[in-house]
Amino acid sequence: MKILKTLNNNVIVSVKDDEEVIVMGRGIAFNKKAGDDINENQVDKIFTLEDENITTKLKR
Repeated sequence: MKILKTLNNNVIVSVKDDEEVIVMGRGIAFNKKAGDDINENQVDKIFTLEDENITTKLKR
């Protein structure tokens, strides 16, 4: 997985199977920037959006 955006040292935004995901792991983004690969051994949790209608509900 490649980093799209770094939120902090422990959380990044990435793409997995053509879906944007939030990836958490201790120090996963330390000294890294957008475009760098991440070590999948450091991944603790991956969050995906399952219901795309939720975004329209949140915008109201």
